[in-house]
Amino acid sequence: MANIEDYLDWRADIPFEVDPFNEVDSLILCELVYTDFEDIVPGPGLNEKISIEDACNLFFSKYSKEELMARLNATKVAPFLMQRMAFSKRFGGTKLAYYVNEVDALDQSQFAACCFYLPDGTVYVAFRGTDDSLVGWKEDFNMCFSSGTGGQLKASEYLNKNFGRSMRPLRIGGHSKGGNFAVYAAAFSESHIKDTIIDVYNHDGPGFIKEILKTDGYKSIIKKVHKFVPVDSIIGMLMQTKAKVKVVESNAKGINQHDPMTWQVTRNCFTKRPTISDSAKRTDEIIKKWAVKFDYETREAFGDIFFESLAASGATKLSHITSKKARSIASITKEIQKLSPENQALVMDVFTSLVAVWGDGLKNSILSKLPIKK
Repeated sequence: MANIEDYLDWRADIPFEVDPFNEVDSLILCELVYTDFEDIVPGPGLNEKISIEDACNLFFSKYSKEELMARLNATKVAPFLMQRMAFSKRFGGTKLAYYVNEVDALDQSQFAACCFYLPDGTVYVAFRGTDDSLVGWKEDFNMCFSSGTGGQLKASEYLNKNFGRSMRPLRIGGHSKGGNFAVYAAAFSESHIKDTIIDVYNHDGPGFIKEILKTDGYKSIIKKVHKFVPVDSIIGMLMQTKAKVKVVESNAKGINQHDPMTWQVTRNCFTKRPTISDSAKRTDEIIKKWAVKFDYETREAFGDIFFESLAASGATKLSHITSKKARSIASITKEIQKLSPENQALVMDVFTSLVAVWGDGLKNSILSKLPIKK
């Protein structure tokens, strides 16, 4: 079974004029944007670019292979894709520009993006998905009630500021939350920018609340949106979309299929399946039923209370919680017990509903320790 690494081995010597840009190229660039390009790729407003060859050389002069592989995140492989791309006929000569990476606790946003000026004369604007910060995960939660999170608004502003005077053909995309940002940015871009957009790619990114789907901006670009989800998709099935969804085969199971490196490729396209798995359908149905139970105000209140409890426990990254589960659960439970009876009741109500999705593990680990009548 082949993935995007194999694709680069097979087709890196085929230029875009022979085989035009495709969905697999899009996923590769959306994975590449997870690379830390700080002090390598010029930022917005500098009107400068760097070649992918120079960016690759600079990056690996800063970081060793051993250092990169020691990292725990799944996106650590992104720079190694760049090595394959840099000196290929297909991606060689690509220019990188407008790199930005911001985590803003004040407006609860985690936002990163980079632009790739491709040899075919187009520009690919790639938005990064969620990183390890609690701020980033809080923003993910905010999407279930907000008509514009901090990161979504920044994505739209990024597109308008950097391409407001450009007539270059654009492709826009992202993986996970980055896919959501790509659709949002395109939907709320200026009208003359919309005219330059060829395609918008959402690779297993969540949808939107229904109010966004009703806007003229969303309706104006939806025919250009290509949405892909793996067979066992959870993240990509969240909330709502009007885009046609294509299902991709993966060599992983469950939530691990969210990793783009597990997606299967046949020649120059993804290996497709007719529909998502039965387990994904059941999970999607349960989550949607859970969402209906709580209005936007309740969702917002729960998110604020719960993530403040996470932060009060000393965690600033998701890995702080997942790497030491028992200690973290004890700390979080302690913080929840400090809440007012009203807020404890809210947390209890939401958690009780979540048990239907996540099973008895959540119930036994947190609910059983809360001093609330069950």
